[in-house]
Amino acid sequence: MISFAGTILRKQDDLPRYIVVKPEHLAGRRAAFPARVSLDGGPDFARNIRPWGGTSNAFFFNLTADQARRSGLDTGDTCAVIILPET
Repeated sequence: MISFAGTILRKQDDLPRYIVVKPEHLAGRRAAFPARVSLDGGPDFARNIRPWGGTSNAFFFNLTADQARRSGLDTGDTCAVIILPET
């Protein structure tokens, strides 16, 4: 289980929301992986955790509008993130 405080980000209104996962939370992972994600203790949902790319070692996952709404969260909110890798 991976847990940390994350902030819901969005580059533009027409793009999906996302949360960055810092490399120190991923114990050397380098490739994308499927996971179950929970925000602020809400119901978990499936996401692919993907590398940010370029020279960054960070990862990220997107949030749909429905997932954010069900968690009672919006862009700019900080929340408790739990990631349960499926692999």
